Amino acid sequence: MPATPTSAVDDLPFATHNPPALGAPLGAYAQVLEIPAGASLVFLSGQTPILEDGSVPEGFEAQAERVWERIAIALAAVGLDCRHICRVVTYLVDPADAPAHARVRARYLGAARPASTGLVVRALFHPAYRLEVEVTAARPPAA
Repeated sequence: MPATPTSAVDDLPFATHNPPALGAPLGAYAQVLEIPAGASLVFLSGQTPILEDGSVPEGFEAQAERVWERIAIALAAVGLDCRHICRVVTYLVDPADAPAHARVRARYLGAARPASTGLVVRALFHPAYRLEVEVTAARPPAA
């Protein structure tokens, strides 16, 4: 099966595969994502919606926006951006929030289709948190 790039960016040679036997992905993700030899992985801790002053935004969409903003900030600290994300693990406390999260996530990921897992959990570390997102990114091999 031919590989499909997840991004039009030349320095991101990720290849995705969606084997027909697995069925079509239910969202904007790939069933399989390959990282090329020589790439290095960058692991982010789960990002929560906490603001710089320690407060937590009200409402799910504001929390999701803050989580993805924090992901972008963390990646920028190591010279990467959201195009470099190869895996996403999302924890939600309410499955009804999944469509809103998908909209916010799509603004940050664009056409990228990282490998993804979504879980609904009973609670997160702080009672005000409605989501937490953990990502792995890949730095392309040096040219």
